[in-house]
Amino acid sequence: MRGWVRIAPHSPLAEVLRSTRRWWLVGLGPARELEVSAVRQQGAYLVAKWAGCDSPEAAEALKGAQVAAARGDFPPLLPGEYYWVDLIGLRVINRAERELGAVKGLRSSAAHDLLEIEQDSGGNEILVPVVADFIDGIDLDAGTVRVNWEPEWLA
Repeated sequence: MRGWVRIAPHSPLAEVLRSTRRWWLVGLGPARELEVSAVRQQGAYLVAKWAGCDSPEAAEALKGAQVAAARGDFPPLLPGEYYWVDLIGLRVINRAERELGAVKGLRSSAAHDLLEIEQDSGGNEILVPVVADFIDGIDLDAGTVRVNWEPEWLA
């Protein structure tokens, strides 16, 4: 593909990577800034082109690296929208005021996204569907996600 690189984004829509042309290449030595000249969606992936990656061999040499965007380059969100990265580390509390653990990540699935919760007790990971029936609220300032969920529901 003449230096085009295939990217597997964390989010299926990849809004951030599609909206900015300044990326960072990480995971292969020191991070370096990339000026992306083109990016497009190709199925579940993005394909991108940047200066210095002009051959299939150059693209192949980047296998295993990651791309990132600076938080300051993220496009603004509407009220009630959140970037996944902003949810990592938030404490998850259910309606009974029981702390379930902390958000360790999010997972995309065919039906809806899933909140991955790591229990403080070291138990199994809890997955909570990110839908209005189960997510009562997110408070970034307080560092919490309020949920309508009991860990025993799927035990």
